[in-house]
Amino acid sequence: MNQNLRILRSVVFLGMILFPSLSFSQSSITGTIKDKKGLVVPFANIRLKQSKLMVLSNEEGVFKLNSNFTGNDTLVISSIGYEELISPILLENKVYNLIFILKPFGKELEEVVITAGTIEANNERSVAVLKPLDIVTTAGAQGDIVGAIQTLPGVQRNGGDQTGLMVRGGDVSESSMIIDGSIAQNAFMSNVPGVSQRSRFNPFQFKGTSFSSGGYTARYGQSLSGILDLQTNDLPEKSTVNFGANLAGISLSGAKLMDKNAIEYSGSYLNLSPFYGITPTNVKYVNPPSGGTFSTRWISKLDDGKGMFKMNFSHSFMNSGVQIPDPVVAGSKIDFILQNENTFFNTSFKYRASDKLKYFTAFSFSNNSDNIKMGTIKMDRIDSRIQGRAEMTYTFNRSVNVLIGSEIQRIEYSQKYDTLSGFYKETMSAGFVEGEIKISRKLAFKPGVRGEYSQLIARGNVVPRLAFAYKTGKSSQLSFAGGMFCQTAASQYLLQGYRPNFQQSIHYMLNYQVMKNSRTFRLEGYYKEYKQLIREKGVAYTPNQYRFNFGAVDNSGGGYAKGIDLFWRDKQTVKGLDYWISYSYIDTKRLYQNYISKATPDYVSTHNLNVIAKYMFEKIQTNFSASYNYSSGRPFYNPASPEFLSDKTTAYQNFAITFSHLRTFKKVFAVFYLSIDNAFNRKNILGYRYSNNGVDRFPVIPPMYRSFFIGMNLSFSKFNQDEL
Repeated sequence: MNQNLRILRSVVFLGMILFPSLSFSQSSITGTIKDKKGLVVPFANIRLKQSKLMVLSNEEGVFKLNSNFTGNDTLVISSIGYEELISPILLENKVYNLIFILKPFGKELEEVVITAGTIEANNERSVAVLKPLDIVTTAGAQGDIVGAIQTLPGVQRNGGDQTGLMVRGGDVSESSMIIDGSIAQNAFMSNVPGVSQRSRFNPFQFKGTSFSSGGYTARYGQSLSGILDLQTNDLPEKSTVNFGANLAGISLSGAKLMDKNAIEYSGSYLNLSPFYGITPTNVKYVNPPSGGTFSTRWISKLDDGKGMFKMNFSHSFMNSGVQIPDPVVAGSKIDFILQNENTFFNTSFKYRASDKLKYFTAFSFSNNSDNIKMGTIKMDRIDSRIQGRAEMTYTFNRSVNVLIGSEIQRIEYSQKYDTLSGFYKETMSAGFVEGEIKISRKLAFKPGVRGEYSQLIARGNVVPRLAFAYKTGKSSQLSFAGGMFCQTAASQYLLQGYRPNFQQSIHYMLNYQVMKNSRTFRLEGYYKEYKQLIREKGVAYTPNQYRFNFGAVDNSGGGYAKGIDLFWRDKQTVKGLDYWISYSYIDTKRLYQNYISKATPDYVSTHNLNVIAKYMFEKIQTNFSASYNYSSGRPFYNPASPEFLSDKTTAYQNFAITFSHLRTFKKVFAVFYLSIDNAFNRKNILGYRYSNNGVDRFPVIPPMYRSFFIGMNLSFSKFNQDEL
């Protein structure tokens, strides 16, 4: 080894003697790119005009460029959102250490941003209406992403008896949850009758939330009403270990940061027996919910800072059982026992090849298994989904960029109910193109088109999308969004062998938004037309969600939804106080499923009001949150009424409060929290069900009225009080 080292040194020394020009005829330019505030600008494009050389600055804004060219040249530096910088330079075979300051095109709030139909909740854009911590500190949301989203305009509060996201008149099947570009097929825990279920995902794992109540991007399809688009965290800032315990169970989570790589993990055990032991329930649990979850994430950033890879894996199992009314024998009860197992895996990779070209790919796999025993009848359901996505974004200049992409999904679904069975396979492929054109700082357009093909029904569609925004003032703008959206029939019909055409909805919405001095005002009007909805023929109406008497189906259904959404948020008027108010008015009717005439669905409230307030008491390190929710009465089916679904319940009202207190014990940081839902113990009624003979009436009520929840989280690494 020593001899080889001596030979290598001799070769290097000889080369320096024979070819001195190789050592001293090069200009080396090292520089740092910053903005006017002194912040670094990562991934800026730096090129020498004459030399035809080009590099990108790294994530610290630093670059290095070597050139054999001597004489006059020109450095051209560009980055999205900044004016191009042109700097003459004389290359004289020496080392240059330079700092370049880029000027932004304009303040971010002065740039037009398309917002119609979409509420952003992330840290990356100044148009954010909610931030991630708002999701977990909203009283009444119970730390659930969807629970917090239900306080936004356009979303129907479920009252505790339905699972899913109901947007602007659409039922729970019309909305999708997206995680890093992949559909989460079973985003909610599996249902037991009359008890709404949480979403499966921990809100702390997401850095950004984009909720669209209509007119959403051409990147996504198969949702008639809206999407909830979630982006997981990038590399954590530090390694952490956290422990939590509450009335529902225990949890352990943490992260290990290793330079440009990190692994995150979490595990929990759930058993609601202690919780239901002190909280009266309106549901008789044969088996209180119990189970466990495990999840892990791997995040890796490329050494050059241009790309990032993410991998997410989660697995859960859950057991639950309740007593429900016997659908056959009036006045009697049967047990509904559920065992669920769910697996979700997805990966994503984004890569910035230059300041103009970006790539994104994603892959996911999910599998869900439900084993149900309803009285003496057994039912087994298994569904799985494999999805792949590829996208490319090219930025021509600061005013024009184009997104091109495609995706393919493979879905399998099987079900066995007593002696009956059903099965189907679906391959859904899609391609999409979407552009964003900023004509000026005040006017922007986003046209798009999406094409889909369903192998199962042997049909395709091509649907246009369009959005635009006009800046009406320094802090205000007007936006429009519209387009056509398609979705195949729900699984209960496909399992029976029916193959109807795509269902359709057409969206039109106009939005006015003002953001100034930590205050946000949004007013949005919309109209949604439904076409080709699935309708059953020759079957009497019944509100039983677990019925299996489907008639022949076709696409003769339809309907509409129209309304106004209002949002106001103020973090400025009172120091330390943050509050928002959302109000929604909706007028909607539809003829679909086994409806006998066009009517307002039984999950829709005409008026919905949410008032949320948060205040931090600095001296005692305690955060207080309160929420008030109001929904006007929902329709219910009365077989004796001359008009279908014309009867309505009384209004739903709920007041919830949450306290979070921060304490430090040597090197352990703790948060203790207490939440009270329906603090005034209001006896809300969500609807009514009738016996087969129409004589006896039974109220549909929440799983519980007033509830208390208490717990704590321990962290062995310091965090900010904002993390309350």
